[in-house]
Amino acid sequence: MKPARNKLSRAPRSATPTRAAEPFPLWLGRLAIWLLLLVVPLLFTPAAKEGFRLVKSMASGWLVLASLTFFAWEVRKVESIRWADLWARPAVRIVLPILAVATLGLATSAHPLHVREGLFDLWIGAAALAGWSLALTAERLERFLAGLLIPGALLALLGILQFHGVFRPLQFTGIDYDARLAVTSLAGNPGDLGAFLVLPSLIGQGLLLRVRGMRRLWVALALALSLYGIVLSQTLAALAALGVGSVLLWIARLPRRRALLLLGGGAALALVVVLAVAPLRSRLAAKAGQALAGDWNSVLTGRLDGWRAAAWMVREHPWAGVGHGAYRPEYVPAMNDLLDRGVQIYPQRLQPVFANAHNEFLEVAAEWGLPGIAALAWALFVLGTVLRRGPHDAGRALAWAGTAALAVLSLAYFPFRVALVAWPAVLFLAWVLRRGDGEPAEGAI
Repeated sequence: MKPARNKLSRAPRSATPTRAAEPFPLWLGRLAIWLLLLVVPLLFTPAAKEGFRLVKSMASGWLVLASLTFFAWEVRKVESIRWADLWARPAVRIVLPILAVATLGLATSAHPLHVREGLFDLWIGAAALAGWSLALTAERLERFLAGLLIPGALLALLGILQFHGVFRPLQFTGIDYDARLAVTSLAGNPGDLGAFLVLPSLIGQGLLLRVRGMRRLWVALALALSLYGIVLSQTLAALAALGVGSVLLWIARLPRRRALLLLGGGAALALVVVLAVAPLRSRLAAKAGQALAGDWNSVLTGRLDGWRAAAWMVREHPWAGVGHGAYRPEYVPAMNDLLDRGVQIYPQRLQPVFANAHNEFLEVAAEWGLPGIAALAWALFVLGTVLRRGPHDAGRALAWAGTAALAVLSLAYFPFRVALVAWPAVLFLAWVLRRGDGEPAEGAI
């Protein structure tokens, strides 16, 4: 007789711990940001009067609002929100004074329609800066920033193909006087293209030391395309911003001796590129000749006109400014007065107006007056505090480098007034400010 087998009752298998289901609105909010980063840079419509900037601006605004709406939907789950907790967040401390000063311009400006139109974009941008830094963790924001390498590489590749005559799907008229203007890619003009590629180039450099295997190869390829695209755009403001950011990045990431060797090699490579790319070489030689002749307005391609007009507006409207978005209509009376005083304007100006001062700091002063200067100084102080007190990790060098690059770009361009450049910049600053919050707050994405 066989002994009976012991029949051990098996306990049911414990369910493996699974990740909690992600709320659908949060997924939709992040999808909207991915569409903003990956799809909007590729949009254009030849039928519109402004076929590049306008369509990107409209699509960007709706996608940003969609992302904020989906994130805000989850706020209903929060039992209470304390004002002190909100004010402790750097992004909130930055945007509230700026919005207050700019919105008050509605009551004082002689151009209420321009101010009202400009405030729409400003409020959306401020909401995005605060909302993204409140709703998303620094790690999640960093993934979005890494995604900028994709549109950066695509736009740079098309610009490269246009420059070398391999593929020119977009044909423009009236550019015979300056072949540089034919390197449009999907940005619309080489200035926008060069400015857009600054952040992807810095982000690609920051990722090179952090990824391995095939990912490093793809990052290196995207970085090479972005760098070459900036060179071919011949946008000197973008090249200067990239140079300053790259120097800060590698000095912070490597031991001093290795950083100096790398920067020396990079400078030598840049010299070789300048000598090899004939249009860039000719452009720099022309600028050097103008500088030696003392023609600084030509060196700056007429930017002195925009800067002088901004300074005139500050003198004429010191306390309230001309109103947010009212720089354009005030430019003509400013220049008429300056011409009456004997100021020489840039002789090669094709249009009689400047839509922007080509200097974000001067334009803020002109449009917001002394209160705006104070609000901007406060914002820069908060941002600087965040940069100094942020975590000492691999992202610290990129935070400093990208912020410095945007500051340099703002001296001779208007990166926060062109959708293609502005929204990546806002996302980058949201990441910098989120890093300054310390540990992710409970419930953060």
